[in-house]
Amino acid sequence: MDRTFDRNYNYRYNQTRTLKNPRRKKTSIFHRNRLFLLWFPAFVLYMELVMHLAIGDSFGEMKGASFFYVIMFSLATGCFLTILSTIFINKINKFIVFGFIIFITLLFEVQLIYFRSFRDFFKWSTIGLANDVTDFWREALYRIINNWFQVILFLIPLIVYAIWGQKRAPALGTPLRVKVILLVLSILFHLTGVAAVALDEEADFYYRKTFSVSRSMGYFGVMTTTRLDIKYLMFGPPSDDDLPDVIDKDTVDNPFSIDSSSSDTTKGTPGSSDGTDTDDSNTSDAETTPEPVEYGDNVLDIDFDSLIENESSATIKEMHEYFKSLKPTKKNKYTGLFKGKNLIYMTLEGFSYKAVSKELFPTLYMMMNEGFVFENFYTSLWGGSTATGEYTSMTGLFYNSANCLKMSANIYLPFALGNVFNSLNYTTYAFHNHDYTYYGRNLSHPNMGYKYIAVGNGLDDMTYYWPRSDREMAEKTIDYYIDKTPFHVYYMTVSGHANYTFAGNAMAKRHRAEVEHLNYSDNVKAYIACQLEVEYMLEYLVQKLDEAGILDDTVFVMSTDHYPYALADEDLAQLYGLDVNGIHGNFDLFRNGCVIWSSSMKEPVHIKKPASSLDIIPTVLNLFGVDYDSRLLMGTDVNSDTDPVVILNCDSGYAEWNWINSYGSYNTSTKKFTPAEGVTVNEDTLKDYIAYMNSVVAKKRKFSFRILENNYYSYVFPKGLY
Repeated sequence: MDRTFDRNYNYRYNQTRTLKNPRRKKTSIFHRNRLFLLWFPAFVLYMELVMHLAIGDSFGEMKGASFFYVIMFSLATGCFLTILSTIFINKINKFIVFGFIIFITLLFEVQLIYFRSFRDFFKWSTIGLANDVTDFWREALYRIINNWFQVILFLIPLIVYAIWGQKRAPALGTPLRVKVILLVLSILFHLTGVAAVALDEEADFYYRKTFSVSRSMGYFGVMTTTRLDIKYLMFGPPSDDDLPDVIDKDTVDNPFSIDSSSSDTTKGTPGSSDGTDTDDSNTSDAETTPEPVEYGDNVLDIDFDSLIENESSATIKEMHEYFKSLKPTKKNKYTGLFKGKNLIYMTLEGFSYKAVSKELFPTLYMMMNEGFVFENFYTSLWGGSTATGEYTSMTGLFYNSANCLKMSANIYLPFALGNVFNSLNYTTYAFHNHDYTYYGRNLSHPNMGYKYIAVGNGLDDMTYYWPRSDREMAEKTIDYYIDKTPFHVYYMTVSGHANYTFAGNAMAKRHRAEVEHLNYSDNVKAYIACQLEVEYMLEYLVQKLDEAGILDDTVFVMSTDHYPYALADEDLAQLYGLDVNGIHGNFDLFRNGCVIWSSSMKEPVHIKKPASSLDIIPTVLNLFGVDYDSRLLMGTDVNSDTDPVVILNCDSGYAEWNWINSYGSYNTSTKKFTPAEGVTVNEDTLKDYIAYMNSVVAKKRKFSFRILENNYYSYVFPKGLY
């Protein structure tokens, strides 16, 4: 009896306790799963730190402040993602959590592989080029295999959550008060990060005043960069109206003195009047110095005053005022040197002058050393891979998005060589031995004045390799123009494209035996081997032009889109003879070759001043005696007496918009000016000179972008130039 009473009593007692604590079960569930509140903050922070470790010094020197920004923004993002993943019923929340984890994992993986492939980061503004990028699936697969350890590190959180997280920390709904706390924390972390950035002038510049995906990655991480990228894609980029005005050069003291006895020829010769090598060894001191010849300016009759007065757009009016203020370059003794001749113009894929030897590249070696010899030439990496390099060499302008070629299809480009030579009744063609729609060339190149022929649009009978043969492209295309003089043809090669392995590049495999004796790694040998296709292409063209009796009447112009960034750092260091540490911040990595050659030249002309891809178009226009306005292009004729300036946009986290001139070079990241050999610097006045040059470069950047974005030339020449 007593036992029965005890059992009944205990049963009722336990039931009463349960009823009296109706929230006990709910509290227990939340207690068991509150670990999930830490998941997204820890996940985002982990991914950001792994990315910085994976990329290494390609972000540049990451200071403690940058770590703080990344931590604050990561925690803010993590808290916000936690809120978003706990506001619905449990089944929906689980899908949301997995969606976020998969998306973020893919985002980091894509940025890693994209960077390894293109030495740049993916931008959402280039999403329309996705089909173009995926066309190079072989390179992507190669990069994934080559970076397997980092790829796995990024996958670990996804695997962990799939196996362990759902049971131990499922995305259950959380009490409202917890969501409020998370929201407050997210806002506090974000505002703390923003406040810290505001205290750092350079970081604040890249957070609020301009957008550079590479600098943003280094300062703020992948997630914040993605947020800023999407924001500017939707609402437009930050205004550049607060850039400093160009400082009047006459108000800046020259801080340099030149040692005239310096024999250096690789750093530029500040005292050179026309950028050419003049041998005065046979000139007697007693001879009278001839009076300088006044050749006149390379300008057109543009009434900027009238354009300014009648313009309603503030943006266009500002552009008119800027270009009016510029000093034009002068004509010179080389003006019209090649007038009436044929022109073959080439952009060489991933080319480096370091590959050229007299033994393996006799034709190209001859062209580089017997024409206009560029001793101090640079090719910038603007931020959009081949498209931006090609756009620069074809237009004399620069831009920092791979969309630039496609965008240029919608603007008037009077100084693009196809349009120029069309106006002179030349036969004009553009050829490419890859897919004709790649980067929108099927739209851009016809707009530049070319009849465009490529694979899928006239070159369908080319043998399929990856990459295809440049020599075969020459063989398939020469009959289009060789008997239609005068002609101007443009070639974009592809044989020099990555991968730089004997297994991953058919042209490298084809020429393997020719490079086996070289004292390089296999990857460097493969790189040189695939570039041999350029040599055989040139050899073929020279032979056919000579047989046709028009070699002396033809000019070859060649440059590259970018250095071979697909080579590993160790291979680049070996090829260039540079220190592997910090190699992507070394300006010598961006040195390259440029060819302007005709067999009609009696002797070489040495260009000692610094020059770049921007200078090719104005130089060629002057050599062919074309009337153009030198103020409307971003580069200068290298044979003029205008002070040279090379704008060098290095890749990744290193500083953009560095500059080089005859006096030396300036790195905008380190704030360091390095004088050229033979140049002495007055430190007291150097700061003002650097400010002046920075203002010049900033304005060139601003207005080069605006020419493309606003179709500016159509305002200057509303009825067309030709």
